[in-house]
Amino acid sequence: MQKIKISFHYVTVLFGIMYSTFCMGQSNLYYLDRYGNIQDKYEYKVQKDEALKSANQHKGGQYYLFENLIELYNRNDSIVYSYNWILTEDIEKIEKEFQKLNSMIGEIYPIKDERTLKGSLINIEDFKGKPTLINLWFTTCPPCIREMPVLNEMKAKNNDRFNFLSITMDSKRKVHRFLEKHNFDFDHIVGSVKLTTKLGFTHFPMNIFLDQEGRIRIIENSVPLKEGDNGLPVECPDKFLKILESLL
Repeated sequence: MQKIKISFHYVTVLFGIMYSTFCMGQSNLYYLDRYGNIQDKYEYKVQKDEALKSANQHKGGQYYLFENLIELYNRNDSIVYSYNWILTEDIEKIEKEFQKLNSMIGEIYPIKDERTLKGSLINIEDFKGKPTLINLWFTTCPPCIREMPVLNEMKAKNNDRFNFLSITMDSKRKVHRFLEKHNFDFDHIVGSVKLTTKLGFTHFPMNIFLDQEGRIRIIENSVPLKEGDNGLPVECPDKFLKILESLL
């Protein structure tokens, strides 16, 4: 039998949605998948069930699916969610981690009088007026390094519409040495435990989306992958772009 467990936080959220739709008329629910496509309720459920079934068949053991739903927007009687699934044998641990992360939704990202790697002084007010993508990373993190080219491409094509910033706990010296070999064309705040692990971010890379007021709206892990022409996985930025565009 398949087992899906959702955190209490989201049971509460979903109950609120059900109550709202009962009182105000039924809303259509949709879901933004990792490729940037919109799924209806049926498509979403089928893929979720298949993901859990596949994990238990191929990995062995008893896996649970943690479902993290965050409302992306609510327009014209339609609610669209961004979602993440985590297949895990320790559902309680994942729930605790996401309860802390989700408690930051709606909060202003606390950037105050920070120096960038180039020496500029920045504050969260400098990012107001445009949605912002903040990438959290460190220099010896392979998944962080792997997604940098697609992040660079996103910035090159959309720098006029969105803000792009990276934050790392690694020192200025480490980052300078890293950038001698790797191209990461974001502005960088370095040596900052205050804006990374002390806020509750313990897995990297992490991508945080801020609205035009600098408030945290969506928290994602790495750039989603899809199968490339050669059959190997490649980064797919479409979902990230859809999230940023929803915040315009």
